[in-house]
Amino acid sequence: MADTSYQPTPWIDTTINEEFLLEGLAGIMTTNGWSKVAEFTKVTYSNKLTKPTIKRFYLPLANPEIDLPKILNDDYYIYLDGEIAPTSYYTAVKNTDETTTITFEAGVSGQVAIYYSTVGSADTFDFYVTKHVIVRNISGNLFGMAMLAHINEQIGRTDCKVPFAIYDKNADYGTQLTPQDSGVFSWAIQKANEEALFERHTLYFYQLEKWIGNGKMLVGWENVNELKQVALDVEVQTSMWGLDNNTNALQSRITDSFPQIYQSPIVTSRTRIPQLERTEKIAFVDVKFTNWWDDSKVFVKGFVDGKSLMLIIVADTAPVWDDNAVPAIPLYMGDFDVNGLTEEVINRDITFDFYRKQTKTSTIISGKPMVNAGSYVKVWLMGDTDGDMPDEAVTLTIAGQEIGKFNTIGAVEPTSNRNDAQLMGKFDITGIEGMSSVTIEAVSGDGVSGYTPVSGRMFLEVHIETNRNTEGAPSALFSGTAYNKDGATVEAALKQSGQFNYDDASIKQEVLLPVMKEYQHYPSNGIDSIMVKRNKFGARYQAHYLSWNVPSNSMPPLRENADNHKHPRAWKDYMNEQYKYQFSPSRYSGKAHSSRALLVHPEDGTFGTLRNVILTSPLTIMNGDELKAVRDYCDDENRYEVYSYYLVEGISPLTKRPSTPYRPAALGILKAGYHLPEIPPAPPEPPALILSIGPAYSSIEEDMAIKFTSLYSKHSPITNYKWEVASDVKKGLYTVDNATFTFNNVGTYSVKLTVWNELGQKATATATITVTAKYVPPPPPPPPPANTLQCGKLNDSGGGAYTEKLHEMGNSSGRVVITYNMYGVADRMDVYYQNQLLASTNMEVSNGGSLQFQYSPVGGVTQIKVVMSSSSGSSSSWEYLVNCPV
Repeated sequence: MADTSYQPTPWIDTTINEEFLLEGLAGIMTTNGWSKVAEFTKVTYSNKLTKPTIKRFYLPLANPEIDLPKILNDDYYIYLDGEIAPTSYYTAVKNTDETTTITFEAGVSGQVAIYYSTVGSADTFDFYVTKHVIVRNISGNLFGMAMLAHINEQIGRTDCKVPFAIYDKNADYGTQLTPQDSGVFSWAIQKANEEALFERHTLYFYQLEKWIGNGKMLVGWENVNELKQVALDVEVQTSMWGLDNNTNALQSRITDSFPQIYQSPIVTSRTRIPQLERTEKIAFVDVKFTNWWDDSKVFVKGFVDGKSLMLIIVADTAPVWDDNAVPAIPLYMGDFDVNGLTEEVINRDITFDFYRKQTKTSTIISGKPMVNAGSYVKVWLMGDTDGDMPDEAVTLTIAGQEIGKFNTIGAVEPTSNRNDAQLMGKFDITGIEGMSSVTIEAVSGDGVSGYTPVSGRMFLEVHIETNRNTEGAPSALFSGTAYNKDGATVEAALKQSGQFNYDDASIKQEVLLPVMKEYQHYPSNGIDSIMVKRNKFGARYQAHYLSWNVPSNSMPPLRENADNHKHPRAWKDYMNEQYKYQFSPSRYSGKAHSSRALLVHPEDGTFGTLRNVILTSPLTIMNGDELKAVRDYCDDENRYEVYSYYLVEGISPLTKRPSTPYRPAALGILKAGYHLPEIPPAPPEPPALILSIGPAYSSIEEDMAIKFTSLYSKHSPITNYKWEVASDVKKGLYTVDNATFTFNNVGTYSVKLTVWNELGQKATATATITVTAKYVPPPPPPPPPANTLQCGKLNDSGGGAYTEKLHEMGNSSGRVVITYNMYGVADRMDVYYQNQLLASTNMEVSNGGSLQFQYSPVGGVTQIKVVMSSSSGSSSSWEYLVNCPV
């Protein structure tokens, strides 16, 4: 049901204090059906401010004294093996030249890193502070507005510490480093607000395709000439110094950037010539020289509804009223009308029949890319699916995303009537963004078998939204500006403003782009042309021009004064020759002829018309006149639309060629006789972003790998993610859905996954891994001596006065039996293990016999020694067999 609680005031005729101009414009929009999506302040600065100097070395050193240069506020950090070193490990002595000598204790060893900054108190830095407001109309189109302040200050006069980056295990800037102190950034914001340093004379407008605000809005940049551009860029949101994972070299990194925002070129809209005011330092105080103050009034007039706005904005003209120094400028923001634009949706009714375990599929093909937003499926189910027996559910999957696993309350024989089935619910379809085809799959369990030939029947009502005009309702943005030329004096700027040639199509304003975009080759700047969000086939932010019912631009009277000044204030009054022409209303018809403002592209042709706007001749009619246009001849009560006439003065698509074929185009803004579009209800709060990873707990041996799998809410697409694990863990392939890590060392480890989605939600999940030492087998025994005999294999024989033999017994303990035969001449047998006697005949014996002993190897020694001796000398002979342990 539509929201009827708001009280719109579509016709605007008000004043806003310059201090609150940004907030006031946003308030006008939100009062009339728009919604505020985000409001934030961004700070950009030279990344030299946060760059640390890092001195690395290993202890112990032959000379353990380390000299540090003069350091502001004595801010330095000493790390030992990645941890802050205890102060008892070193002494610090401040020298007379303000350097510092660090002397380490003799027993300290390990890798040392000392972080400090070489920035001195007299070093000067630029800060750019921008206030941004993001708004959305009821069609879902996003627009941004911004105001900027520039601060230049010596770091020592901020009373803040230098925010150089230091190592921090809990750093949340996207690298291993974080500023040691962030107070200077808050100081810059406070100074810009309290000392009124925002450039109230300039507003910045832009379009977006989506908004993701996950960053810190603190960006250090290498090129200081681009700091202003980066401050107005909402795609780059965080940067910080980091360390290369392999070399530990310092790197300046963009850690939060969202190119999928597709920010448009930034429209620079000045309400007066910027040179009319300046800021200078007097005794280190920023003093603004101006005659426009925080409570100076800005006049705002126009029409706003839930889809678009058309406003005229005029700053106080009293301080400087000549040379078009403070012109009336237009602002158009929102949808425009496209004849014949139809909403393209895909509606399908699908029925699946099941008997036992079956898989049924259906594919839907679209002529245009599909979108998640607004797509859904309704599900009905009937049959033997009540779940009273195992495996009686039906599982539905669309585009690889499981919609649900369904059981009915009771079992009923399937019929062909959907009304007999149980409604399972209405479910959002996700995962189809940009796809041209999608597969629907339903799988029944083996228990769906209670009826024949059909035991289960599922009815689906599928509704899929598509990119109706590549990206939602078509939208446009343009504004106007006072003259500006960087480096010009006040006198030169005023003269050039008065003499500006609105007929010269070669004079163009700057195209200010986000740092990661170019939009080649004809992007609009919203001043020389009208910026259209996307054309029919997807090109973004192309320059479009006005087409309307006009005479030749050179038809008399020429719209300029005797000094060739062509801005409207120079000739649009009763003292000038142009006032004597009776052009409107026409003497032939008695009517002031007007036409719709048609948008035209040089390649694509006509696109649509601006909403709630008509264009007419600037001759004769005066500001504030009202024009009545017939809306419905058959409705006597509401026959007319009433438009308020206004002639804008600044450089804009309404006043300058080639955007308008006749300059200037007089503007008629709808004032009465309107029908406001219905305001949809506010969307519900999104569900929480839930994340888990598995296995959550695990115990493994070192050198083993684990594959972790994540499960997360999919109500909003994931924009970025980060797996975090200790540096000694090997990373394998990883995505947001899974990651593989190999743990090589014993210990307890934490694996952390953080995800962000397009709604700006953040979720974190961790897993704990215990790594134990793996079993290491003892080394193999050394090879036996060359004369070693294997137990149980050879029946050794010999004779003589004295013989030694080695026998390999193996690693197994057991009882060993040696059988022998000494024949007729007696011999003695002695058995040794590691020089200890295990068994012996104790005397010389003859004929056969045996010895037994217990064998238990130790220390990896597995040989025994058998010694044969005889007092008979060479006349003895014998043989024996050493059996293996049993």
